[in-house]
Amino acid sequence: MITAPRAAAIAIVTAAAAAQLGHAPPARADQSATKVSCTLRGMAQMPVNLAIYDKPSGGSPIARFSGGETALAASDFFADGGKRVEIQTGTGTGSFRIAGYIDASKVPVFTKHRVSVISGNVWIAPNRSVSVLGGRGGKLKIQKKIDTPLNQTFSTWASCSSLTLDDNTPPGWTVPGHARGYVLKKDSAELFDGVGSDRSSVTTLYRAAGGTGVLFWSQERKGAFVNIEYHGDVEIRGWVRSRDLKALPRGETMDVQHGPVSKRKPPQLALAQKPDLVKTEKEIPIRIGAGEDKPVIGRIEADTETYVLDTVAGWASVLPKSLNVAPYGDNQFWVKASDLPKP
Repeated sequence: MITAPRAAAIAIVTAAAAAQLGHAPPARADQSATKVSCTLRGMAQMPVNLAIYDKPSGGSPIARFSGGETALAASDFFADGGKRVEIQTGTGTGSFRIAGYIDASKVPVFTKHRVSVISGNVWIAPNRSVSVLGGRGGKLKIQKKIDTPLNQTFSTWASCSSLTLDDNTPPGWTVPGHARGYVLKKDSAELFDGVGSDRSSVTTLYRAAGGTGVLFWSQERKGAFVNIEYHGDVEIRGWVRSRDLKALPRGETMDVQHGPVSKRKPPQLALAQKPDLVKTEKEIPIRIGAGEDKPVIGRIEADTETYVLDTVAGWASVLPKSLNVAPYGDNQFWVKASDLPKP
């Protein structure tokens, strides 16, 4: 038995998250938002040291995310007009299941498939990160901010079934063999839904300053208009005046700018001595302190590889081997030592 806790010396070492261009800053929740009856699930890479609270507003931090990937379920976005979302880590086996509340704007949400912004003309493309601004009636208000090669923000309401916490690889797009490339030669261009006298302007496209240009593809031209397509973080289809475009010679293309891709290193445990490692055989309550009177904040699921850091008066200080979640501040995760299998 170790007579003095050594958890104070524990450090979970993570690489700082790299800056990601093309992402909007954390947006304020829609103040008119109400409780949204949906749950998003997936394997999420959460912000380093993001606190998990015990209440939907106010309250105290009970745990934190270490920056590693974690199974996550998020529900009740902006419940009762608040700024938090209810979350639960874990999948049923093999993880620490912590339940609580976090800042809803920090949840990494992605599109499952393309989501309509302007019907028939503009969509947020599949498997793209979006910011969540609010929710109502089983839908979430999402936003996609683009810095290059376009410079603008697209917002829409999306059904919960069209969103996920899984960060999957975006699908590719094959340029039709007979399509011709066009470059936006002005700072902006109107996008129309047709070319007839009854045509309507659906939006204005804005070129990013200092970029190499915006590459469109076209398979059709009518009079003074070109029917264009754009495929990137958003998908765009519609008619643009030919005077706003520069046609590339047939068969010629241009380099397309892509935003930087950042990869975060998984967290690592830094200890002078390697702790004991056990694999749990049943669910075990996790407490924020060593004692029956301390609140339960979650459970170690069955079949979870668990580090045992200290044992004090029948209570064990523990951490998940995956290090997906960790205690907040000077706290520790405590379980009854007798509930753990022998090392």
